[in-house]
Formats: sequence, structure tokens, C-alpha cells
Amino acid sequence: MWPSLFKIVGGSLVAVAVLWALVLGWWQSNDYEPTRLELAMYLGALPLAIVGGYFLLKGFIEHLKTPVEAEKPKDQALADLDPLALAAAKTSAAEREFSIRLVSAHVVTATGMDTESLLAAIKDGTRPAPSQLFTDADGFPVFLARVEDLDDSAILEEFDGDKRITEQLEAREYLKRAMALLSKVTDQATETLSRNLNEAKARLMLNIVLLIPSTWSSLDLPALKAWLKKRYWSDLQDDRLSIEIVTVSHESVALRRLDEIILDANRDADSHAMTLVLGAMSSIDANAIDALDASGRLFSAKRQEQCIPGEGAVALLLANSVILAADAQEQASILGRVALAARDKPLDGGGRIRGKTIEQLISGLLDVTGIECATIKSVVADADHRAACLTEILDGLGQPFEHLDPIEDCVTVGSACGAMSPFGGLVALACGHAKALAEDAHVLVISNQHPTERGVLLVSPPSAQKPKNDSAHT
Repeated sequence: MWPSLFKIVGGSLVAVAVLWALVLGWWQSNDYEPTRLELAMYLGALPLAIVGGYFLLKGFIEHLKTPVEAEKPKDQALADLDPLALAAAKTSAAEREFSIRLVSAHVVTATGMDTESLLAAIKDGTRPAPSQLFTDADGFPVFLARVEDLDDSAILEEFDGDKRITEQLEAREYLKRAMALLSKVTDQATETLSRNLNEAKARLMLNIVLLIPSTWSSLDLPALKAWLKKRYWSDLQDDRLSIEIVTVSHESVALRRLDEIILDANRDADSHAMTLVLGAMSSIDANAIDALDASGRLFSAKRQEQCIPGEGAVALLLANSVILAADAQEQASILGRVALAARDKPLDGGGRIRGKTIEQLISGLLDVTGIECATIKSVVADADHRAACLTEILDGLGQPFEHLDPIEDCVTVGSACGAMSPFGGLVALACGHAKALAEDAHVLVISNQHPTERGVLLVSPPSAQKPKNDSAHT
């Protein structure tokens, strides 16, 4: 207390002395004789007004900086508080810790037919090459991440007899190729799925969640659903099979649907169901490429910070650990809740690139899970070749992740397979699953390919599962 008092008094006296010296010096230099009123005003009132005004302004600023505290009820017992509000708060806190087992993850991209091929291509520095199939407005070949040797004509035969859907596939090249990619990745997933269904002791329910890009909205969805059931699960009775088709516009919408699946699986503790999430897309189409070029969003020698069209498919098999056999649990990673947020301005909006949004999402995720930064050995993102995306990620990781090597430990899947919106985040998750199993360590999955939407997930190896929480949270 005394040091503060001396500081205030001393500072005030110094200010008054300086002011007096200036006034008296001014009078002396002008050979001016002040009146009694001027003496009182300049040597008394003026110093008091200046010093007093300073303290008033300081007090006002401190008042503005003080956070407003919510008014607390006086003399109100805990029993008098709203029990529903208390229950909702406890439920919300518990739900943030929910997780699910990622039994298997499959991808089909321009780099190969599995996550291992994609990760190897990224490590080797493989990049999309110029294609002779398409040229931009200046006549130069367009850089593409195209799946070679894809027999997209075979998919038309599977819809033989359904004239409406075959006409839609023939009219849109990207749609036909995406359906062929969907067929390939579903073929891979059904092998793992069938094995787990046969090994399960209980009578399991199978939920198929097909995520489709918003550009597919005019597709005959009932015919698509009937095709999936007939081709893959015709032997399952209707009461054991559910097929849902969800339209998604960008990566965060797909991740939000994944988060809803995790919530539903944990809220219904008696549910014995497996969920297969499917997604496929293609930008390899003359009209789509021309549209990107016309809008200035196509990668070229003049526009190197724009996107490279890609294509691919992804399949994620999810289940509660209680319905998995012991050997299946040893090969199933642990997937936590999805943290989502949006930047205040687009990444290409100009100015310094900051990763504050990603930093906040990671911090919140680690606070909930209790995972230490040092135990995270890898980061997998859906970002592509654009330097701004990687800069944002590295800024968001910051000092707590200085142990990670930006080249070796931070993987960007889009750099090898091009832009795969709206499923880039799910492809990154599939690669994160593979790395968590291979390295027996936690992996951060980041989605930042969208201009503003951001998502962060944590994938953990099977060894990270706590036995006492295994049934409670998975």
C-alpha cells in the first residue's frame, strides 16, 4: 500500500513542479507580472485540474477493462436451482468426452487404392501433373489429380434398366466417375465389414451413411439407395439395415455429420450397430474445370495459389468397442468428438495469416481429452499445395508443438491428391487412422481447405483406451 501511495504523491508533486517551472519561466522570459487571479489560476487551479483529470481518466479506463460479472442469486440454496439446467450442463460436459472406434478406413485417390499409397506419395513429394485431356483458357494443360485406369463405363451397366439415372450419369462426367470411385471404395469396406458382422455375437444393426456433394442434388436418390442395397447388402433383412443419404456442401458439414454419429452411438448405450460412412467426389469434368477457370479459382502458372481439381472416395467403418472382437479392437483406433469453428475472414482475404482459430480448437480438444501436446507425434491435414494453408496450421500449432517437424510430421493430403471437397477432411482422417496405428501415438487431424470453416479431431491408438472408460465412452 505505502509504495503505491508514495508513487502517486511523488508523481503528482513532480507534475505540479514541472508545470510551475514552465509557467514561471514563461512569465520571466516575457517580463510579465501576474495578478493574484492569474497566480491562483495558473499555479493552483491548473495543476489540480491536470492531475485530477489524469486520475479520473485512468479510473474510467480501468472500469472499462473490468469484466462484467453475472449477477449471482443471493442466499439461494443449490436445491433451489433449476435441476434441468444442472443436468443439461453435466450431460454436455460428459458428451464432450465421447468417442468411438474407427474399425477401418479406406480411400481411393489418384495416388493409389489405400491410405498407405497416399501417405507414401506425400512422403515422396508426389504432386498432381498437367493433363493433356483438358486445357485452360490460355491453351495450357490443366493440372489434375486423376485416378487412372478407372472403368467408369461399367457403372452404367449396374443401373441398366433405370433410364433416368443412366441419363444423368452419361450427361455429367464427374458424376459417373464419382459413382465408379464409390463402387471401388465400398468393395474394399464390405470385406472388413462382413468379417466383423460374422464375428459379432449379437444381432447387429448396419447403418450406411452416404455423404454426397451438393452438386448431386438432382440425382435420383431412391434409385441410388436401392442400388447400394441390391449390390452390397441384399442378404440383410430390412430391420438390420438402414441407408441414409446426406447432402454436404463443404468439409465441415461432413465432419459435423460424423460428430453426430459419435453422439448417437454413445447416447444409445444399448445400441449394437455398426456405421459405414461413405463419400465420393470428382472434379474431373470439362464443365467443372471451365467453371473453375472462369472464376479464377483454377491452378495455373498465373494463379499458383488456386486449387488443383482432384477426385476420390473414402469409407469409414465405425462401431462401439463392446460389439468388437478382441482382435478387431486391437486394430481399431479411437476417434474423439469433432471441434468445429469458422475464421473471421477467408484465408485469402489479405493481411497476415494467423492460425488463432485452429489454435483455439486444438486447445479446447486437448483440455477435454487430457492429452499432452508432447504425446502427439503427427498432424494430418486436408490442406493442399497452397502455402497459406500450411502457414495457418503451423501458426495454430505454435510453441506447444515445437517437437514436430513441419516436413516429416505435418502431412497435407491435398498436396498429393488435389482438392477433394467436401470429403478432404474425411480422407485426412483415414490417413490419421493409419498413422495412429503405425506409430502407436496420438494424431491430430485438421481440416482447413475451406476458405473459412475449420475442424480438428484427435485419433488415438488402441493402447490409449482406458479400460474403466471403455464401455462408458465408446
